[in-house]
Amino acid sequence: MQRTQVSKKAAAEPSHADVGARLRATRIAQGLSVNELAMRAGVSVGTVSQVERNKANPSVRILEKLRQALSVPLTALLEEDDARSDPLTGDFVRRAAERPLFEVGRNGMQKELLSPHGDHDLQMMVILLPAGAGSEEVLMGIGEKAGMVLEGSVVLNVGPRRCELHAGDSFQFKSTVPHSVRNESKKPARLLWIMNTQPPVIHL
Repeated sequence: MQRTQVSKKAAAEPSHADVGARLRATRIAQGLSVNELAMRAGVSVGTVSQVERNKANPSVRILEKLRQALSVPLTALLEEDDARSDPLTGDFVRRAAERPLFEVGRNGMQKELLSPHGDHDLQMMVILLPAGAGSEEVLMGIGEKAGMVLEGSVVLNVGPRRCELHAGDSFQFKSTVPHSVRNESKKPARLLWIMNTQPPVIHL
């Protein structure tokens, strides 16, 4: 009985996404060299090379630039094209055990993708913020962002306003307004993050 419970718990844990391998496979499938992809994305050749070799965790800005340069949804860089375990529901349901987990930036921030496989206007994630970690850059564009603090506390800055949020507090604001989120406490924090940001995207 105990062994069964352990296996179920392990099965529900998100799997780490191999962003580097997926980026390289997608680039090669499109017949692009590292130089060509770097030029399309407006990033350095070294950045593409480091991401592909998993020598650096791509920031949100870099990941979005690469995704747009390849004209693929975010899920294409996080999981295989046939990742939908159920052909009937895989494009609108994301099972808990099938959530890709990936790291962004250099401060230990992790994201679990909640949105189903494929291209969707609305993106949902769970963001894990270690103590002292925060967003190094944000994506801005037409649309809105919203979410809720699941555990711990975070400081949300929207324009000139600063607000400390605790577990259970929710938020929603226009994506055109400069914003950032940071965990200023000494304990980890988790928050649900939902966004619908339409191009053109301004990278900060």
